[in-house]
Amino acid sequence: MESLMTEQLVALDLDLASKEEVIRHLARMIQAAGRLNNEDEYIQAVFKREEEFATAMGFSVAIPHGKTDAVKIPALAFARLTNAIKWSDEEEVRFIFQIAVPEEAAGDYHLKILASLSRQLIHEEFCEKLASITEPSDIVKLIGEL
Repeated sequence: MESLMTEQLVALDLDLASKEEVIRHLARMIQAAGRLNNEDEYIQAVFKREEEFATAMGFSVAIPHGKTDAVKIPALAFARLTNAIKWSDEEEVRFIFQIAVPEEAAGDYHLKILASLSRQLIHEEFCEKLASITEPSDIVKLIGEL
């Protein structure tokens, strides 16, 4: 998973107030990293997926994702919010991993990313590291070890 994430795709202690703001902010980061063909199409794919089923996973984590040809190079962006926000009717989140995968690679690749992250989220130590790490490079290293 190391090639999916770079320091450019990590935002620590963001002060955003809504799911929509977070998704758009992370999409801009993925676009700035040169991994999207079309930022607006990618955002629409993420919102469409959220409408189908909210991506909050418990443990204050959400993993929104978009599968679309608007993605040029697969990416995993991360945001840690200063305050938890309402993600769905029942879930508040503070840690967001946003996945971008091309449509043709979406099947297996997308599921591998989700599975790797989900397996770690049940470990308290992993969540504590997400909360306490102060450098984007350390987040990249943590995710690269999955």
